[in-house]
Amino acid sequence: MSFKVGRTLAAALVVCLILLIDIAAYTYAATGVKIAFTSTRDGDSEIYVMDADGGNQVRLTENPAEDYGPAWSPDGQKIAFVSDRDNGVDRIYVMDSDGRNVIPLTKELSGTSPSWSPDGRKIVFSRNKGGRHICVMDADGGNRRLLTHVGFNILPAWSPDGERIAFVSDGNTIIVMDVNGTNRVRLVGEDLPWGFPSWSPDGLRIVFESRRPVFFFQISVVKTNGSGGIKRLTRERPSSTRPAWSPDGDTIAYVQSGPKNKTMIHLMTVRGKYIKQLGEDHEGSDTEPDWFDPRAWSVSPATNYVTTWGKIKEPAPGR
Repeated sequence: MSFKVGRTLAAALVVCLILLIDIAAYTYAATGVKIAFTSTRDGDSEIYVMDADGGNQVRLTENPAEDYGPAWSPDGQKIAFVSDRDNGVDRIYVMDSDGRNVIPLTKELSGTSPSWSPDGRKIVFSRNKGGRHICVMDADGGNRRLLTHVGFNILPAWSPDGERIAFVSDGNTIIVMDVNGTNRVRLVGEDLPWGFPSWSPDGLRIVFESRRPVFFFQISVVKTNGSGGIKRLTRERPSSTRPAWSPDGDTIAYVQSGPKNKTMIHLMTVRGKYIKQLGEDHEGSDTEPDWFDPRAWSVSPATNYVTTWGKIKEPAPGR
């Protein structure tokens, strides 16, 4: 094969790859997949939602307080979030997915980082009362129960099968435990900070942010059985943070820092290959992406097979 022919074929492959990425993004948006996120573009921190390709960005909250940390309910009808609108104290609220009917869930205590159980019946969060501990409550705010009692424990994330919860302990360790707080296993832990664990849809891996090298946060992934070590997915500077695994298992949304410490949400493949930025540059920062896929609501925790339009789809990649 001549050099010219080889170069032409390589160029054709690049064009095909770009087209496939664009088609995938369009298909994702057309199926109703959404991303909720936090933005400071209007001067303070508010909750927004957009299509999975970055289009149709809509503001959901409008409050002089700080609203942040959105988390979709599994059926897409509600979004839990954190706000300091009550005398400057961070509390967990829930609202309809269009921003209406805002209701406080933790009236008498501070709470952050809500994460829904896969069946939508419970919410796990980090409670700030008598220390920072992982707490679980019913979706209406009732029946609260502490799962941890010692240490500084934050950023819980419920597993897709509903059986486990990952969280960050003492700033430098990611722990996985059963939903009743027992059988705790340290998944990653070194001298450098780790944070924001996000499960793959099949429950076999967790993506998270880590400060590697020092002063720069990057995105890494680890298997939940602890085998294979830690694999870095990003190497950009200054930082890549706040990863969120897509419901179909193929994509990871994350936050990348830019000029003047402004951040924007980007997409990459699960192998770390960059795809695109979501939305145009603007004043302020976008952060804390959280996915909702209406096609995933009928996933069975036991099998993770999806029933859609009366057909059985293949298991998520990695099975």
